[in-house]
This record gives sequence, C-alpha cells and structure tokens, in this order.
Amino acid sequence: MFKPIYHRPALTYFQHELEEENFRRERQRAVVLAALFAFGFLLYGITVPFGNLPIGAVPGYKDISVQVAAYMGGMLLYELFLWQTLGTVSRRFPGTALAYFAKFGNATVEITVLTGALYLVSQSFDHPILMLLSPVAYLYFIFITLSTLRLSATVSVWTGALAGIEFYGLSLYLIESVPSTEKELTFYLTMTFPYALKALVMILTGAGAAYVARQIRQSIQLSIERMETGEQIRTLFGQQVSPEVVEAILAQKGTLEASHRKVAVLFLDIRNFTHYADTHTPDDVIAYQSAFFDVVATVIRKNGGIINQFLGDGCMVTFGAPLAVTNPAERAIDASLGILEAVAEANQTGLIAPTSIGIGIQTGDAVVGNIGTEFRQQYNITGTVVIQASRIEQLNKEYNSQILVSQEVIDDLSTVPANTRRVGSIHLKGMSKDVMIWQVA
Repeated sequence: MFKPIYHRPALTYFQHELEEENFRRERQRAVVLAALFAFGFLLYGITVPFGNLPIGAVPGYKDISVQVAAYMGGMLLYELFLWQTLGTVSRRFPGTALAYFAKFGNATVEITVLTGALYLVSQSFDHPILMLLSPVAYLYFIFITLSTLRLSATVSVWTGALAGIEFYGLSLYLIESVPSTEKELTFYLTMTFPYALKALVMILTGAGAAYVARQIRQSIQLSIERMETGEQIRTLFGQQVSPEVVEAILAQKGTLEASHRKVAVLFLDIRNFTHYADTHTPDDVIAYQSAFFDVVATVIRKNGGIINQFLGDGCMVTFGAPLAVTNPAERAIDASLGILEAVAEANQTGLIAPTSIGIGIQTGDAVVGNIGTEFRQQYNITGTVVIQASRIEQLNKEYNSQILVSQEVIDDLSTVPANTRRVGSIHLKGMSKDVMIWQVA
C-alpha cells in the first residue's frame, strides 16, 4: 500500500547548532538532577535511618524516610533513563530536533510527581500541611532554576507557573480548618497566606528563569550567527582572493599593514589563449579556465603558495606572503614543476583542451599589504621582483621554453633540478641591470 513520504525541512546552520546545543543542555540538566537525587536517596535511604539524626524524634519518621527515599530513587532512575535516551537519539540521529512538547512534558512530569510525593509523604504527619515546609518542597525551586538549561523562556514560565499552582493547590487541600493550640504554628497550619506567598515566589522564580533562559539562548544564537557569518566571509572572500589572505586579514582585524617580505613570485601564462577564446563560446572559455585553474591551484596550495591574481590567460602566484614559508624560491620551483606534470596529465585525460604554458620566477624583497582608500582596499604585492618575474615569463616565447628563472632563484635552491641550463644575461624591459636567466624546463 502506498504511504506518503514526508520530508522534514532542512535545518539552517543556526537551527542545526541550536538543536545540538539543546540535546547537550537537556542531558546536562538530567545529569545534575540525577546527582541531586542520588544524594537525596543516600540521605533518606541510608543516612537518616541509620545515622541517628534529629529527624528520628519525629513520629513516623521511618515511614517518611522510606517514602522520600523511594521518590528520590525513582527520580534518579528517571533522569538516568532520560540522559541515556537523549544520548542515543543524538548519536543515531544527528541533527534531530528535540520535540518542543517533550520539554513541556518532562517539566510537567517532574513537577507533578514531586507534588504527588509531597502529598503521600504528608499523610504520615500529624499536621500534613507541615510537609510543605520540609526541605523536599524546595525541589520545586531546583526544577525551576534548571529549566533555564532548556533555552526556552516559555518552558521556564510553564515550569514556574505549574509549580506555583500545584503547590498552592496542595496547600489548600492540606490546610487545617481547626486552629491549633500552638500559637506559633497556627499561622502555618491554618492560613494559606504563607503558602500563597511561596507559590508566588515560585512563579516569579519561573519568570526569572525565563529571562535567564532567553538571555542564554540569545547569546548562543548571536555566537552561532557570528560563526556562520565568519564562515560565509571566509568562503565568499576566499573565492575572490585567497583563503590565506582572508585568514591573515581576519587575524589583523581587517587590515594588512604594509611590510617588507622576501618572496618568490611566479607568473604563469597560457599559450595561444587569445586564439582559443576567439574560436569558442564564452561558456566554453569559462569552463576551460575553471578546469585549468583548478589543476594549477591544487598544486600551488600543496606547495604553500597563493594565487594573488587571476589574469584571464594566466595568474600571478606568490610564495612567502602573506604567510611566511621556508625557502620561497624552492617552493616556487617545486610548484612550477608540479604544474607542468599536472597540466600534462590533464591534457592526456582530456580534462582540459590541449594546453601549453610558460612560467617565470623571480625572488627578492617586496612590499606586501593593503593598498587603496578607506572604502576600497586590495591586498597587493609590489616591487621590482614582481616586474622581473613578469618579464622573465615573457621570455619563454623567445627561447621556446616552459620555465625560466633568475640567478637569485638558482642561488636559493638546495638542489638545482636536472637538465637546468644557463640561458645568459638578459636585459629586461624597464630594468637598469641585466638579469642572469636559467631554463629549468
């Protein structure tokens, strides 16, 4: 027989985190109460009967002790069962929302069972109403206070209101109509006023707990939303520049002060890209660029570099800024050789259209940091090293090579790659001094 399938709406990031927090808080509350009831069980089940405490002088104390111990032991098992059940549900069904009515149901059970226990135990007293003055009655306040861990103002109000109503209702039932001969006790034995005040205090305690619960919830919500916003900033901003730059900017609270760094700059150019773009649709061009730069970016990240700029038909890569790395020149060489291998493999597998590239590398001092106005800033790397790296890359067309580097790069290498040969001292456009160039591939 066909049964309709109902799909639960997907939780937002905040809702998912809040539900997990709800499970943690509810389990934490169960643990606190279990510890409290364990203490109560030991007190009334062992210490009071066998410890010769002053309560032994009260008529019927043995029956009272057994009844209170039974209540404490039962609630101890209940809270442990609740703690175990919540843990099982959260592990087997992560992201499951804790049913809202379950919080009300649990609060109702705890308050009503306490009221019932107070009534049963009170029957062992000559003046049953005095049970409402016993320490056990103060469990109402503990339940109300711990309701804040449920992160729901409504549940806290419900807990306080229910406790106040049940407590006052029980006092009306147990109150004595005949005045007591003990004048000191008359007020508590025959007047509902003190119990009404105590009930009012419970209700007000519930209101206070509701306020605290709301503040805790808002604090958690604000924290989670800030985390979510931070992750969105990292994701979206990181797609525009580089995750490393994003982290550096966030760490410095939005600014990257200009500083001198020794860096290696790598320029990469796609050969004949203009012809490819002219003979293919814009969608084809974008798809090709995305696939190509994904291959390149993977290798660059593995070697500790960042893509500083996408240039359409190539990119500018830096090693050593904004995050320092050991031996930027060696990282750049390793990345360039890795890029050649990755592009060749992508060509063979058909991941990208047949592609050849040229790479130029220079190392040296550069000024790194944000430039621009207070309204628009951009992370930038400037200096002679950047210009020379770009000029060196352009020489690949002239020498029919794939990787050209400067003498400064070779000097920084612990091991020079095999088949590296010296091209010669070359004059670079705009430079006052010639630069010794080496061909790596």
